[in-house]
Amino acid sequence: MTSTERSGGRRVVLTVRETLPSPAARQRDRLRERLRELGTDGQVDEFEVIDCPKRIRCERPVDREARDRYDEYSRWARDRGVSLRPSFDVRECYAMDSGEKGDWVVFPAITVAVYETGGLAAVYPHADGDDYRSVADGLAALAEADTSGSVDDTASAPITTAD
Repeated sequence: MTSTERSGGRRVVLTVRETLPSPAARQRDRLRERLRELGTDGQVDEFEVIDCPKRIRCERPVDREARDRYDEYSRWARDRGVSLRPSFDVRECYAMDSGEKGDWVVFPAITVAVYETGGLAAVYPHADGDDYRSVADGLAALAEADTSGSVDDTASAPITTAD
């Protein structure tokens, strides 16, 4: 499949942390509405919203679905030479139940994954060197995508720091 052809459906998965502060919850609601609009415009064939824990243990994770999703996103990033960090990260944390330290996968508050023809085509947020691609960038790429083409994930201008 070339970058200008799309066969099958475009499915978008909006993943949000189970508990969000009010501003992030409002953002989730705006993103859900934007995905509905993209569906009406024919840019998205279907979408779903999935709750995700804030973090999971690397070893013996209780939420295997979240771990599988992280593994899938990591493979996607590795295959494309991009990074999910710093939005996704592995950190040493204390377990609230046992007080033991261990490595945990920490998830961003909001993630968008785009599937085309059943395969993972893009994950937001991610970084390509100094170029950061946010969830907003992902929605913009969906809005700009020709309904017969793939999501264009070329990087926008790099983010620079203020002086």
